[in-house]
Amino acid sequence: MIKNYLKIALRNMVANKLFTSLNIAGLSIGMYVCITLFACISYELSFDRMYKNAANIYRVNMQATAQYNYQVWAQVPNAVGPAIVQSVPQVQSMTRLIKHDFGAKVSIKTDNRNFTEKRLYMADSTVFKMFDIKFNEGSAQSAFAQPNSIVISQSARERLYGKEPASGKIIYVNNHDTMYVSGVYADLPANSTIDCDMIYHIMDSWAGKDVYWSNASYETYCQLQAGADVKQVQALATSLIDKSVEKEDKYFTNFIFQPLSDIHLYSADIREGYSSRMGNISTVKALLFLSMLVLIIACINYMNLATARSQKRAKGIGVNKVLGADKRHLLALLYAETALLSLIAIVIGYILAFAAQPIFQNITGIVVNRSVLFSTPIILSLLATWLMVTIIAGSYPAYSMSRISPLVLMNKLKLKHAVADFIRRLLVVFQFASSIILIISVIVILQQINYIMNKDLGYNPEGVVAVNIKAAQNKQQVAALTNDLYGMAGVEGISAVQSIPGDVESSRSIRKLSTDKEGLPVKTCNTDGSIVKTLQLKLLAGSSLPLTLAASDTSCYILINETVLKYLGYKTPQDAVGKYVHTEMLDKSIIVGVVKDFNYQSLKNEVGGYVYYAMNKAPEAKRTLLIRYNSQQLPHFIEQMQELFKADMPNASFDYEFLDSHIQNLYASEQHTARTATVFSILAIFVACLGLFGLTAFMAEQRKKEIGIRKVLGASVAGITRLITGDFLKLVLISILIASPIAWYLMNKWLMSFSYRIHVSAWAFVIAGITAVVFALLTISSHAIKAAVANPVNSLRSE
Repeated sequence: MIKNYLKIALRNMVANKLFTSLNIAGLSIGMYVCITLFACISYELSFDRMYKNAANIYRVNMQATAQYNYQVWAQVPNAVGPAIVQSVPQVQSMTRLIKHDFGAKVSIKTDNRNFTEKRLYMADSTVFKMFDIKFNEGSAQSAFAQPNSIVISQSARERLYGKEPASGKIIYVNNHDTMYVSGVYADLPANSTIDCDMIYHIMDSWAGKDVYWSNASYETYCQLQAGADVKQVQALATSLIDKSVEKEDKYFTNFIFQPLSDIHLYSADIREGYSSRMGNISTVKALLFLSMLVLIIACINYMNLATARSQKRAKGIGVNKVLGADKRHLLALLYAETALLSLIAIVIGYILAFAAQPIFQNITGIVVNRSVLFSTPIILSLLATWLMVTIIAGSYPAYSMSRISPLVLMNKLKLKHAVADFIRRLLVVFQFASSIILIISVIVILQQINYIMNKDLGYNPEGVVAVNIKAAQNKQQVAALTNDLYGMAGVEGISAVQSIPGDVESSRSIRKLSTDKEGLPVKTCNTDGSIVKTLQLKLLAGSSLPLTLAASDTSCYILINETVLKYLGYKTPQDAVGKYVHTEMLDKSIIVGVVKDFNYQSLKNEVGGYVYYAMNKAPEAKRTLLIRYNSQQLPHFIEQMQELFKADMPNASFDYEFLDSHIQNLYASEQHTARTATVFSILAIFVACLGLFGLTAFMAEQRKKEIGIRKVLGASVAGITRLITGDFLKLVLISILIASPIAWYLMNKWLMSFSYRIHVSAWAFVIAGITAVVFALLTISSHAIKAAVANPVNSLRSE
């Protein structure tokens, strides 16, 4: 029986090539989108689930006080982990992770070659067992058996030593620390939040030896006993705060245990994690929504085209009923046709997903491993999708056509089209409304990205290159390099800084009076007197920092922004110059100047307090040279810089970054969102137009006798074209009216995530509406004109 159903379904498909082609094209695109995005979603949801004890591992986050706007931080003081293990019986073990130099890039020297490393971590020895780290050389037990030992990943070994064994090799870190390679571990999975490429023992550093409850820079993971009560553990851990921290020193109130499997997707609102592999559950939901939307639009195509053909198929169904087929048999036949079509679409969709993977990745920035396409979750998801498409897409056509009476064989009964026509129109409205919402979304996202890319940040990042100098062996090397760079044509200014804006500055607070319990949270950056010129900051009063400091000078000179000025209560910038203020660098720091607020972080965040400072024996080193240049020959300029760098700092790796590129990277996720939305908008409207193309063809076929009569009675080609296109354009206009308020609401909600944002403009809706109308006209016009110019004799000869 099933074999016969499939034969009949195949025969019907071959007999109706246009219908079949349009449906397979639409469903194939829908399936391609689903397969690709299911693979993305599956990858995102798989993070950190490969670890044996993943269900019992938690990251210890902490809730800050009102002074820090009750933020949740991913990093805690280094005393927290040991205290929890000692005081909470349900905690089996803990490990702390902190990036070397708080996340700054590191210069590595080994075998007389220099490298730059971004993922050098310190950790407790328990990290290997907790995260199932496997060793290719050495072992977890011997990894930190000797002082100053370091273990590296397989990829790092290949980068540093090729195929040679790494054990016993010497690594010099920033020309200051000497490490001995004691092991090589297998690369951590790509879907692991922990992304270390090199690890050395935290107890070999002050970061582990000096235990304190003040500086919160350590990611701390705890493994709980199976079945442990997490809420109870949190409560016991939080009780340690009152026991260990003086009331006036408290800047956090409680600990929050976040499951390891939640970290990747549920940390968007959590501050300061080290991992470079962070996702967002909102992105996963958006991808799922988009995939379902495009698939539903493709299903609607099938439903519309199938019901539009009901008049043509009526006699065949009538014959089946006369020959004894009941409703159950007809439903099975019609569902078999839908199942066969969707199965073919899945195969084509799979081929598209596999072949177009590199293109999709380049356009959207979404990484899809081809092997994931054949994973069990994807196969099961596709089977579920196939059943869903068969049931949803086949339901209405099967239900409506199975009710056709055998009386149509004798022309005793005319099929009633009113309900079917209304449903088809409703579904067309849904298709185009969905497409218009996507188009408006793309326009608004692109507008916002253009706004943030061109907004005045309060400083000028263009024409500035940052060069890492942390590996300088002494101040003389930095001075020599600075002098040599000033001798290059095109160099306009140079500043040595702790960090480029918004990267690895220090988090501190500033107070009006030394007796104040709470101050203003600020970012501080150690630098020199040329910072205003180099970054082209807007000086409102006073001067930049001193260019040089006498060896006997014990003062701390600070340059503050407007946010700090307002907090301190001065009416004008001039009033603040020369005044003393209480900072964590020095109790009495001197304000030498005030600069206009500048956006040192993403425009998603409001401008906070910022302090540039200069002092002898500063608590932080100057890690970077900022070089303002004006050169038309940029490759040659960089090549000259590299030659000077190698001459003055031969034992360091030359690593540079353009400041404007760093700014653009802050909005990489938004740019990927825009490109992804653009791709899916095009696919959605293309699939919708496929359905409209088919509907127009069938409507023109259905109305060919009416059109013939109108032509005989004197109707013009233009008039008949307007008649056919008018009905469909009304539906598109209704779609615009429905889509506009929905898109306005959704995009305003999205824009709320930015502190600096555009207003949704009316022309975004106008462009989206015009785009939809133009696409609809192009789709309809060919069949409308063809029907209008046809000879009426051909359609009326049988009357």
